[in-house]
Amino acid sequence: MKVLIIGGTGTISSPITNTLSKMDNVELYVLNRGKKKTEELKGVKYLVSDIKDVERVKTLLKDLEFDVVINFLIMNLEDAKNNYEIFKDKTKQFIYISTVCVLNGPSSCNLNEDSLVGNCYSMYGIEKASAERFFLQKYKEDNFNVVIVRPTQTYSDHRIPLSVKGSNYWGVVSRMLKGKKVIVHGDGQSVWAGTHALDFSKAFMGLVNNEKANGEVYQIMNPEVYTWDMIYSTLARLLNVEYNPVYIPTDILVYSKKYDFVGSIQGDKRWSKIFDVKKINEVIPDLKFDIDMEKGLSMFIEYMDAHPEEKIEDEEFDKWCDDVIELYEKHFEILSNEML
Repeated sequence: MKVLIIGGTGTISSPITNTLSKMDNVELYVLNRGKKKTEELKGVKYLVSDIKDVERVKTLLKDLEFDVVINFLIMNLEDAKNNYEIFKDKTKQFIYISTVCVLNGPSSCNLNEDSLVGNCYSMYGIEKASAERFFLQKYKEDNFNVVIVRPTQTYSDHRIPLSVKGSNYWGVVSRMLKGKKVIVHGDGQSVWAGTHALDFSKAFMGLVNNEKANGEVYQIMNPEVYTWDMIYSTLARLLNVEYNPVYIPTDILVYSKKYDFVGSIQGDKRWSKIFDVKKINEVIPDLKFDIDMEKGLSMFIEYMDAHPEEKIEDEEFDKWCDDVIELYEKHFEILSNEML
């Protein structure tokens, strides 16, 4: 089986690339810009190009055909059209990594592959949905064998699900370790779901070169249900510190001039989401997710302790949090004292 991965160095794609590289029946190619310094995997054929450079990629791949192409880097309709142009006659199956952010969050908290598509707030979700529609149209009209995969938030050893963060993940953990308050959107009780990248990879492999998956959409996520408070309080316990949340309504956070909380919170994390995973379980009947949230957070802490160079302080975010918390608590006190 000849497989091409486009990307291959990200949170989701790295473990999938690693898994495929170890399979005896797979001849694996990886195409990316070659800008991320990662260890090259044995037996993998690396191709260097920007996938957006359509003519160069066509030249690079002119003598190659694939059983499966997996693209982790499609962000919008233009990307989808370019990929169709490149691969329409070069692959038997094309897997597009979309996102559950394409869904209309306010319409329902119980979500499956047939739930209403139409995010009104997140440009990321809107653009990814446009690519979905294009690929499904090409499947129906031109027999382009696409598989659409919708992950929820996928995390790994160096990143974790967080409510409000700045330029990195350590900035929030650092505040906790210093005994500072941390901002959580809403009241911390909206329901969320996250999946460790290793678990995602295991489920994803059931779709690769699977003819029955062609033309279908699949949600892949750990069905474990938890609130944002549960995430933060578990993180605090593992860090052996006190959890000091400040709950700020999303309706206020979206006015931030520094961070895009319209897309990341109003368009995604604000809404409670309970995901149905029956469809992927039909593909992999014995599918089990081994890494629950507590284990995943523990793995993050262990990784960061082993890589202190990645404990990068986010001073701008830290000051922003201090200023916002001070302002919010001041006006909250005034309002609470004047409430009838």
